[in-house]
Amino acid sequence: MLRLTPVLLFALLGLARPDADDLADVYVREVQKINEAHVAKQRAETEEELGAKLPKKATRALEKLLKEKDGADVFAALVRCGEAALDLDRAKDFDRIAERLGASAEHAAELGTALSRPRFLLRGVGGLDAAYLEHFAEVLDATLVGYDELFGFAEWSKVPGKKLRVRVHLEEKITRPPHFAPQYPFHSEIDFPVIDPQRLRSPTKDGKFLFYGLCHELGHVIAMWGDRRNQADHHTWAHYTGVLLVEHLTQSLENEAVMKHLRDVRWRSLAKEREKHEDVEPGTADGEAAMALWIRLHDAVGSQAIGAAINYMDAKGIGPRVNRVRYYGYDDLAEAFAKTLEDEDRRASVAALLR
Repeated sequence: MLRLTPVLLFALLGLARPDADDLADVYVREVQKINEAHVAKQRAETEEELGAKLPKKATRALEKLLKEKDGADVFAALVRCGEAALDLDRAKDFDRIAERLGASAEHAAELGTALSRPRFLLRGVGGLDAAYLEHFAEVLDATLVGYDELFGFAEWSKVPGKKLRVRVHLEEKITRPPHFAPQYPFHSEIDFPVIDPQRLRSPTKDGKFLFYGLCHELGHVIAMWGDRRNQADHHTWAHYTGVLLVEHLTQSLENEAVMKHLRDVRWRSLAKEREKHEDVEPGTADGEAAMALWIRLHDAVGSQAIGAAINYMDAKGIGPRVNRVRYYGYDDLAEAFAKTLEDEDRRASVAALLR
């Protein structure tokens, strides 16, 4: 009995054999379907669970593509698959693709390197190797632990179950600081430029506070204030979280290797901001008043209470979502404090500040 292999089947039907783009399309499309379904239903599934759902037709397509002869079309298709693998945290698929791209330095550089950790996924481009990502992961892990200790945020990514992403790219000169890139539909991502290929050093020789920038942008990931057109906090929430984390991590890890080249606290700390805003009336009229407000709230109830209020708002779905990014208002925060603060005096202090 004649066994119809895929090649023979295509020949009998007079069809062309699937090219590299066709194979990549299968893999990329199936990854996208899984992520779209997850976003639509908002189920409490981890990326490991989601990745396990990738159908066999997608993995077979990737297998075939990996075995194709060298060619620009094959390499370009593999880059597409590698990027899709990262969208589902399929680290083993990414590693196999990266190894195959060793035959094309250009395409290997385009795809870059990647490192998956329980809470985040790093992608390194521009010549950053695996050792650099390991070092960066130590810094990010320590920073997230610091956020745990100070705020105890329940959810990081705008899509439950999805890991935080950081795209770390090596540049000759940093023209734009680290920033939260909210446009990605399936996860939260920070764009992070660096200039030293050996390790993260901050501040840089030309005065870029990259460590503070990481702490700052994580604040944006957690919460935005106002709406797309109106930044109600005048960009001060992320500044508050940024200086607080720099101060906290420097104090608690000052003798640890991870902090050896991160010296931002000399210029960025909550203590410096508290002194600077000592005589500023807290409010929301401008950036100085808004920063004073965060400092007064912090001193009145502590960062854990602020974290509990934001967790409450997040769990209740309070506030609008812009591309699924959480946005809150000061009235929302006042309501959340009223629900989460047990001490009557602390509730009164917060109510007076947020009146």
